[in-house]
Amino acid sequence: MDLGTQHQVAREAAARLPVLEAGLALLAGGAVGARLVLYSAPLPGAPGETPSEATALVEIPLATGIGAVDPETHQLRLDTPLEAPITGADPATGTAAAWARILDGNGDWWADCTVSATGDGGEVQLDSPMLYRGAYARVTAAVFQG
Repeated sequence: MDLGTQHQVAREAAARLPVLEAGLALLAGGAVGARLVLYSAPLPGAPGETPSEATALVEIPLATGIGAVDPETHQLRLDTPLEAPITGADPATGTAAAWARILDGNGDWWADCTVSATGDGGEVQLDSPMLYRGAYARVTAAVFQG
């Protein structure tokens, strides 16, 4: 079946909220609990590929009931702030968080995301993307557009 342009647009718009709800359900369910992992550069070559050169800087557990879908903006928003101790950054000079990986409640790859300072437009926003071992990483916003 070939769809007319308006029909295709209407179908895509109708699917946005169920897709976001399904993504949130993956984060909230599972045996091991969802988590957000901040990495230094570089991003893996292919989506979901195991990072071989990037250093994991901090792993932040995400609690059940971690967020909500906003039906007016078509966004999935994680409840913030989120915090965890930084374990993989250089304690003296720091290491910049370049990207984030989210693992679902079963430990499976859910998404790779952009990272920025608060207000700079990343999907995951931090007080500061420069992280120092022994300090805490603080996620101030985590918003995913549907």
